[in-house]
Amino acid sequence: MKMRIYISLLAILFLSGCAKDTQIGNIQVPGADYVLPQGGDAMADQRILKLYETYGSYFLYEFSEKDFNWTQISNSLGDDVFRFDPIEPGKVKNLLDLLQLTWFDFYDQEFLAHAMPIRIFLTETVQLQVRKFDWGIWDYILSWKDVYARYLDNQIAISNVNKSVADMSAEEKRVYKSNLQSVFLESLVASATIVAPDEFIAISDYSNNVDDTEEARNAGFVLNPTMDYEWSIDGNMTESNDLNAYLASLVFRTAKEWEDDLQYPLVKQKYDILVSWLKTEYGIDIVKIGNTIYE
Repeated sequence: MKMRIYISLLAILFLSGCAKDTQIGNIQVPGADYVLPQGGDAMADQRILKLYETYGSYFLYEFSEKDFNWTQISNSLGDDVFRFDPIEPGKVKNLLDLLQLTWFDFYDQEFLAHAMPIRIFLTETVQLQVRKFDWGIWDYILSWKDVYARYLDNQIAISNVNKSVADMSAEEKRVYKSNLQSVFLESLVASATIVAPDEFIAISDYSNNVDDTEEARNAGFVLNPTMDYEWSIDGNMTESNDLNAYLASLVFRTAKEWEDDLQYPLVKQKYDILVSWLKTEYGIDIVKIGNTIYE
């Protein structure tokens, strides 16, 4: 997903003939006027440097709006408009605890070192602009909706929570996990880091729309829980939408919650193929992610 840019961490300084100290110098973030550590919180900075050493990714809590919206591909932002609120440096430690629990712990280090975006923006909030047409005034009404994360080319922005991990309920942690995982996995589909096996794609017919939920399940399509509508009825019959719907459903739902959908033969075939493929090809136990219920 990312080109590895290996930067020397600098250097051993010889201060005297018989005494020497080792000092880690600043790490320049490529393509931006940022260095690690950022200096806002010593404990957070120490952990962020360790994350850089482990995954080669830059976790940033102070960054510009320009970098938040930066993309290599013209118009790849599409019609979606996002904004963010910066996080206080003292809150970064808690957000890193949450990311460890709901993100890093589910993957092998080697896979994340390859798949994790090069920039991870740590924010207080990420919001999506929502446009709703009001027929009464013949105009669009704009509002903002909080989201857990948003991805662009080789970056992901992640929202904080307003309580410590220890104070979060089991359901709050599960909801955070499910939403963050679905955004991360969708970003991997967009970058072709994860691709669906041919056997998965061959089962369903993408050339014909479906008319209702029953027809969708019989055709092998499942609901994407990040959407409030049945995507396959909406006419977006693409392989990537299909894959994203299964991935999101797999991280949102436990095995028990899959039971009804798995009564449909084509859904069961695609489910089994994808679960096996993710484990053998990428080392991802996606059923474990979905089954994880916190205390």
